[in-house]
Amino acid sequence: MRALQSLLRVLAGLSVLTTPLVAAAAEDTEHAGLVNKVENEAQIISASGATTATVGTPVHMKDELRTGANGRLQVTFRDNTVLTLGEHASVVIDRYVYDPDHGIGETVLQATKGAFRFATGRIKELKDHKIAVSTPVADIGVRGTEFWGGPLDKYGVLLLQGEVTVSNQAGSVVLSNPGQGTDIPSPLDAPGGPSAWPADKVARAIETITLH
Repeated sequence: MRALQSLLRVLAGLSVLTTPLVAAAAEDTEHAGLVNKVENEAQIISASGATTATVGTPVHMKDELRTGANGRLQVTFRDNTVLTLGEHASVVIDRYVYDPDHGIGETVLQATKGAFRFATGRIKELKDHKIAVSTPVADIGVRGTEFWGGPLDKYGVLLLQGEVTVSNQAGSVVLSNPGQGTDIPSPLDAPGGPSAWPADKVARAIETITLH
């Protein structure tokens, strides 16, 4: 009888220990979002290899989203954040957490190549949230925002709605009016002062990520 009671106590202890591990594993495998639009060559690169992106393909934290020639890829995250990539682009989902029950949300992306458009979803409504995108020349702090980033004449960031802070080791600027942009020649050059981009430059930027 004592042996049975001891065994039950051991099993109970093991269940307590393994429950957090199971929860953590479930969180790790939960998808961050889904591909909802794709044109031409696009892939999802994960630890297990490369998958051709098709509508409905899930994406997870640490995945790399990659496009080829004339490629376009659009992903909608669980909080309705929308990320669109232009051709020859690469974005890594470095961190994604969306926990509305606890008021916690985080989106951290690494846009290492090409042009992209980012539109914040419901994460911005959570009490404790962080939204940031790093690029080859600067980091972008996001506040309930829609913006474009990528190489044009130089690497640029164009605000479409809301507000962003663009910064690197040389300085920072705040874009707070739709249509304002900044050019950043290199990581060693401070972002240029905010200025209204001319209509033709805005059109060229938007064309880089437009799905046809």
